[in-house]
Amino acid sequence: MDSVKVFVMGRKAACVEGLAAMLHAAEGVEVVGRAAEWDSGLTRSRALAADVVVVDMVHCPDCGPAMTADVVRALEGARVVVAGVTGGDVTAIDALEAGALGFINLDHLEPEAVTSAVKAVASGEAVLDSSVSTALLTRMRRLSMRAAAAGPTESSPTIREAEILELLAKGMSNAQMARTLHVSESTVKNHLHAIYSKLGVDSRAQAVSEAIRRGLVTL
Repeated sequence: MDSVKVFVMGRKAACVEGLAAMLHAAEGVEVVGRAAEWDSGLTRSRALAADVVVVDMVHCPDCGPAMTADVVRALEGARVVVAGVTGGDVTAIDALEAGALGFINLDHLEPEAVTSAVKAVASGEAVLDSSVSTALLTRMRRLSMRAAAAGPTESSPTIREAEILELLAKGMSNAQMARTLHVSESTVKNHLHAIYSKLGVDSRAQAVSEAIRRGLVTL
């Protein structure tokens, strides 16, 4: 199996080098480049055809929701993992809205967690730190209460689909969701297709971010 090609970028060289060192030591991962400036990072990551781009969105004066979204969008569809800190949930959610697939927390970073996140994102899985997952689930529950009060519509998720969305926000794979709900993986896939259709999306990360964009998930 080919190694996952990773590019690391941010505005603080020490953090970029630290993340790169963690990944360089991991089996099945190749760090193809790094950059401590946005412009050079965006250009080089595309030129090197990185499978995954890890972006530190903490250590810079202009880091925030708007900058996060701009950088992720500028990566033109690359699979992106955003590195943040506790309390940075809004930045992470904006990154998801822009198309990022993963979020890792720099406050309690372990090499194995970074490697696992990168490999999962490379395979198309969404990966969220537990603090972000909790925030999303809280908002989704508020959405469910609002939707219930307003009454069902054709695009409203069923009870089972709402359960799938909650597990999706936790970053679970189809197999994990199937075990949790005591159903088959094919049943999970069918529910996911129904959710995608109702939300007009075609990926796991988009399903969560579209719910946020529509105002279904609120602060």
